[in-house]
Amino acid sequence: MRTPVLETDRLILRPLRAADAEEVYHNWGSDPEVSRFMSWSTHENVEVTRQWLIAAEANIDIDGVYEWGFERKSDHKIIGCGGIFFKDYKRMYELGYNIMKDCWHQGYTTEAARRILKFAITELNQRYIYAYHAKGNPNSGKVMEKVGFYYIGDREYDSMDGTKHFEAREYLFEAKTNRYLNNDKSYLSQKHGIVKSDSI
Repeated sequence: MRTPVLETDRLILRPLRAADAEEVYHNWGSDPEVSRFMSWSTHENVEVTRQWLIAAEANIDIDGVYEWGFERKSDHKIIGCGGIFFKDYKRMYELGYNIMKDCWHQGYTTEAARRILKFAITELNQRYIYAYHAKGNPNSGKVMEKVGFYYIGDREYDSMDGTKHFEAREYLFEAKTNRYLNNDKSYLSQKHGIVKSDSI
């Protein structure tokens, strides 16, 4: 399925393109505070960003890869990105996201994540979504919990270039489609059975 354009109250979620390189680089790609706990490293120059976006643009029509830029409606600024990516080793989609520092703690990431999950549930017919965050980045875990993920265990991960190593917390989202789509938040407080991380 081609990556569609999605919408929330404050954001347009759209596929990123190479033409976005300058803005993405200056807004968060070059910021070491944004990349600190990410698997990717800070972009040294705009050409690094451009090459990444060329690869992202090539994935727009590929099943299993759905990635969006978060464009703020009020000023059309691209403030972050995120998506879901099918992981064979988990046999499910994994949610990931990042956002520029000036937009931290304003609810944008939560808003985008909710919309992406709705897409996964209604368009891809997914029941489970996986996510994880570095233990040093608890705010990412707060986003996961706000949208319905629950903690399932610990893991470790390295950056793609092998220069960073992190201890992390794993989360699972189990779709309760009728409640979720009706904005019934009762599922957030329900008790879940334990799911061992090596079983998903």
